[in-house]
Amino acid sequence: PGSWARDSGMADNTVTIKIGLLSPITGPIAVYAPGFSDAANVAIAELNALNPAYNFELVVGDSGCDGTTAASAAQTLIDAGVVGIAGAACSGATLGAIEVAKAAGTPMVSYASTSPAITDHADDGYLFRVVPSDAQQGQALAAVALADGFSNVALVYMTNDYGAGLADSFEDSWSEALCVKVGYDQDATDFTTTVQQVADNSCDSVVMVTYATDGAAIVEEMAVQGVDVPILGADGIADLAFVGEFS
Repeated sequence: PGSWARDSGMADNTVTIKIGLLSPITGPIAVYAPGFSDAANVAIAELNALNPAYNFELVVGDSGCDGTTAASAAQTLIDAGVVGIAGAACSGATLGAIEVAKAAGTPMVSYASTSPAITDHADDGYLFRVVPSDAQQGQALAAVALADGFSNVALVYMTNDYGAGLADSFEDSWSEALCVKVGYDQDATDFTTTVQQVADNSCDSVVMVTYATDGAAIVEEMAVQGVDVPILGADGIADLAFVGEFS
C-alpha cells in the first residue's frame, strides 16, 4: 500500500497501481521481448477492465538476459513504485533481480525462468514462477529422445543458468553415456568448433538446449559441415521466432 499513488489528475480519483515487467529487450532472447510486452499489456488491460476503482500501469525494465543488468533494472522498477515484478525471463536475470527485489520486499513472479537453482534459492519468500523446473523438463526431454530412437547423443547447451541446469537434468535422466557434451557462451555467434566436436565424435543424434538465434545458427552450421543426424530441441526454440532466425 505504501507504493500506491492517488492520482489527483483523474476525474474519478482512482488509485494508480504500478506493476513492473522485466523483459529481455536486449541480449540473446531479444527476439521474444515484443511478445512478452504484448502479453503484459493484455494483462494490464484486463486488470483495468475488471477493476474500475484502480488504474493499473505497466513499468518495463530491460533485463538484458543478464543478472547484473536485471538487478539494476529491478532497482529502477522499485524506485518507480511498483508493487510487484513480472519476470525475469532468463534464469540468470531472475536470480540477479531477486537479490534487489527481496531486499526491498517486492515480490517477483517469473513467467519463463526454469532453472532448477531457482527452486531452492534463498529468496526470503519473494520469488515465484508459473513454469516448471527444468528438473522436470530434463526428464521429459530424455523420454522424448528415447521414444524417437535417439542414441549416441551429443548434448549441445548454453553454459548459463538455464542451459546448464537443463543439460544436467537431461544427462541425469538419459539412459546411456553421452557421445559428447559441448557447452558454449549464450552470446556466441560462431559455432564452427561446437559442431566440429559433434562431427569428430561421430555422434548419431543431437539434443540442443539453445535460444532461437544460436539454435538456428547451430543447425545451419551442422548443414555446412554435413552433420546429418536427428536433432531435438528444448523449450528455448519452441516459437515461430526460431524459424525466422534461419538465413
